Amino acid sequence: MKELSRVIYFGFIAILMLSELLLSNLYSLIWSLDATAEMMKITPSAEAIRLLILIILGGMAGVGALLSMRSFRSSDAGQAGAIGVTLTTVGMLTYAAYQFYAATYQLGAMQSMVKGVAVVYALLGIFAWIIGAELRRKSVVD
Repeated sequence: MKELSRVIYFGFIAILMLSELLLSNLYSLIWSLDATAEMMKITPSAEAIRLLILIILGGMAGVGALLSMRSFRSSDAGQAGAIGVTLTTVGMLTYAAYQFYAATYQLGAMQSMVKGVAVVYALLGIFAWIIGAELRRKSVVD
């Protein structure tokens, strides 16, 4: 049961980060950059750079979560599980830090909402590190 809950947690992180990457950040970058920039009250070029950074960090966290899920499900977790947990944690924390920075210093609107999302993502990243402790220990033993 403990194993299943860990797989579900990392599955949630993977869905969250990869869906935000595809359905929010990439969509905004490709289709509605001017509207998104206007909503955030920044220039379209600054919004494009912000979205590219978020796409990279979201992809890092999402792929790490998928790797962690796979490692929890397989009997030979090894180094891949530790890498997945580390990618997820670093990706989530960096994503959160960048969102908080952008809300504080770049965005002209929606700062409170973006900062709130950043705090939630940071907490999810910390929980990923704690929940993935078993995979990290397995890699040291292997």
